[in-house]
Amino acid sequence: MNTALENSIDGSARGGYILIAQLNTKEYLDIGRLGTVQFPQGFYSYLGSALGGFKTRLNRHLAIHKKMKWHIDYFLQRATLLQIILLETPERVECPISRILTTELPFIPGFGASDCQCHSHLYFAKQKHILELNIRKAIDKIGSPAQILVVAKTSLEV
Repeated sequence: MNTALENSIDGSARGGYILIAQLNTKEYLDIGRLGTVQFPQGFYSYLGSALGGFKTRLNRHLAIHKKMKWHIDYFLQRATLLQIILLETPERVECPISRILTTELPFIPGFGASDCQCHSHLYFAKQKHILELNIRKAIDKIGSPAQILVVAKTSLEV
């Protein structure tokens, strides 16, 4: 278990989360059943849920060696994880946020949305501040409080 993550998140905390990641170059990546996908250089936000608890899910995303299971697992092999936004709630918030972001940002069709009706759970912007602005607006619109954790190599800091 990541010590900084262990200390910064209450053991029973659960809810939705947003991963902010960066690709420094255009990439063509094999994303499991989604196939080969072109990803432009820039910044990405991935919307997910951890209703069973943040610690286990986020430590999985931070793990270097893992079985490839979800679309995001393939993407994070090449992308740099910069930031994690936690939305502590017993409800699924990734789909309401996704519906808002779909109208504001380009997205990768079908990514991370195999178990819902969303167009995607991965959104893109060339500039980080544009991505962050749209995420903040969406979070404010659904009325969920957010805790932001910054990734520093393999540890999280509050």
